[in-house]
Amino acid sequence: MPLVALMFPATALRRSMLCGLAPLFESLAVLQPPSLGPEALAAPQAWQALVQVRRPRSGADQAAAPQAQQAAKLLRQWEQWVRLHQGSGQVEAVKAGVQPPPPPETFRSLMGQIKNYRASGSEAGPPLPQVEADLFLHLAHIQDQEAAGLEEALAQARQSQERLAHSMGHDQADHQPADYETHLLDRLPPVDYSLPQEHLLSQRLSAWATLAAETDLGGAWLATASGEAARLLLERAAALVQPPVKDLRSPAGAVSPLQMGPVSPHPDNPLAQEAARLLLPDLCGLEDEALLSLAARLAAEPRLDLLRQRLGHLAQRLADEKWGAGLAGELAREAQELAADYADLVAAAGVKPGPSLRGLSLLSFPGLGQDELLALMRGGRTPAAPQLKDWPDHWPDGSCPVWALW
Repeated sequence: MPLVALMFPATALRRSMLCGLAPLFESLAVLQPPSLGPEALAAPQAWQALVQVRRPRSGADQAAAPQAQQAAKLLRQWEQWVRLHQGSGQVEAVKAGVQPPPPPETFRSLMGQIKNYRASGSEAGPPLPQVEADLFLHLAHIQDQEAAGLEEALAQARQSQERLAHSMGHDQADHQPADYETHLLDRLPPVDYSLPQEHLLSQRLSAWATLAAETDLGGAWLATASGEAARLLLERAAALVQPPVKDLRSPAGAVSPLQMGPVSPHPDNPLAQEAARLLLPDLCGLEDEALLSLAARLAAEPRLDLLRQRLGHLAQRLADEKWGAGLAGELAREAQELAADYADLVAAAGVKPGPSLRGLSLLSFPGLGQDELLALMRGGRTPAAPQLKDWPDHWPDGSCPVWALW
């Protein structure tokens, strides 16, 4: 079975995701709302062959629903207004929450329709969850596309800077940089600096999981490049398993010695935690031609197929076997060996990666399957989740594996 990583909650791929997971993974998949067309895929053109798009099975029926048509119409009108006023300052003012000058009546009425969209559907009943999820992810996809474009432009600027430094001999060991060589790029803020990463994260996970429940995931492994999303899922899974802590205090307020604090994740307990970690070569500094050349050379290398099989075997063992310290130790050792073999394979291909390493963690959610994990993303509770008091004799086998890139 092909080794495919299904990214969540992103609906557009950034260059850093592609460089971090490909070519170790055969391809990367994204879940896109039904209202988005095939042209909405945001990824470097040269990497389109490594990208898959998954859409909900009922996407055509949802798109034909009156509520979905109304939402799509409002989105098209909003996108048209943004295109017409790009660079005028009005778009930036609206995004920043600054009160712009009195807008034209068309814009005022459009914003009123968008704000009252939920209320306007009250006569025909509340909007379907899939339609609301489609609308939310459509808007989030626009932000994803902008962030992907910024990251691509920043990577190209840094590559041009490196080529210029090399042509001028500034990358030599004995070179003493002058004051004028201090580049503005070194002081640029990170991408998406104006919006916290956790902004609307809970709602976005819920919308993504709502559409994912209607999608044939095709055996792809769940993966995320959002550390905040991974942390939120780990916290929700821990709260689902652990019983509430009793506050045992004397009348004077002294804490009882029987007070039991929350249990920390450890291979000896079934709390959601990191099962294994791979430290991979950093390929983000390579240009597209070099990355594609590396992918082509490795595709013809039988050892890469073996590495992919071993990587898939790690996740499959986690999905099938009972969690415990023994399994955790074996997975950690296999992951360390696999990462070393992959680094040797990249070096043998004649590629010099960056000085830093990329981390790829395999997260374990013992006792929870993929359906239960999607329920956690939606913010719900699963009654079938086992409790900590039942560990280990009455604990079910298997754990939903999740890859986390950092």
